Amino acid sequence: MALGFSKPLEADDPRLQGHETYYQASRGGYFPPPIKPVAGAGQDEYTVELTRED
Repeated sequence: MALGFSKPLEADDPRLQGHETYYQASRGGYFPPPIKPVAGAGQDEYTVELTRED
């Protein structure tokens, strides 16, 4: 048994959180999933939006 577990783990087992990988043939193996931006994230209280009034 891999990693010392007595029986196969379920896909949603909490012990596997953060260890997800995806197979990417173009890169030649398994790699972590790409980080996707979250809508609205990345803006903080110091972000200033400039508008132009003519």
